[in-house]
Amino acid sequence: MGHALPTLTLFCGLPGSGKTTLARRLEAEGHGVRLATDEWQDCIGIPYSDAERHERLQATLYRPALVLLRRGVDVILEDGLWMEGERTEKFADARSCGALIDLHVFEVDYDTLWERLRERNKQSPSGAAPITREQLLTAWCLFQPVSDEKLKRIDSYTRHHGGLD
Repeated sequence: MGHALPTLTLFCGLPGSGKTTLARRLEAEGHGVRLATDEWQDCIGIPYSDAERHERLQATLYRPALVLLRRGVDVILEDGLWMEGERTEKFADARSCGALIDLHVFEVDYDTLWERLRERNKQSPSGAAPITREQLLTAWCLFQPVSDEKLKRIDSYTRHHGGLD
């Protein structure tokens, strides 16, 4: 009997788009080990405002993700992957580990994102970074959508519009 290839599940979306909700659901359904930088950051007491340590933690968590993939374990990497370069790196790394790529693309309009974030900020859930309107606008301007050409190069993808489909 053949051995199934591991899957790297990735997310492309801005804050408030539904990445964490879906990642938790996929983890609960047994689709892999979930790694979420924001939750680890909260757990070990790194302030959300500390972008440098956030990036270092993100890189630190990514290393065992690759080890798990090489050992045949499915991984759910809960990062936003706003930039094309980040996605290119993750796709190449997945391939070098012999893994399939499953990408969830969140296409949610700005007003919906802001309403969700305002509500989330009021609730202050553990592991959720508070986001200001200015931070969302900055992210909105930096965000690079996934090209159709890039989607053709991966194994599977799902587009989510305004909510979890």
